[in-house]
Amino acid sequence: MFNFYGLPLTEQLQIINAIQAKRFLNLRGKASEIAAEGIIRHLAACNRTDINPDVNAIREIIDDALNGRRVYAEAA
Repeated sequence: MFNFYGLPLTEQLQIINAIQAKRFLNLRGKASEIAAEGIIRHLAACNRTDINPDVNAIREIIDDALNGRRVYAEAA
């Protein structure tokens, strides 16, 4: 289990997976905001359930952010 408290998001991603960290750093504008929000939610859920972050989930969040989709959006 990783302890990420106090680290910036980019450093957390670097610890989890360097490739996804690099992809995240290349995002701009709305895609960056969508990805950051999704990744933060994923990491918080992992901390609550005491499991390690899933690299594939992070990759999917970044992919969806590039397409303007929020995979974590709550139903109204």
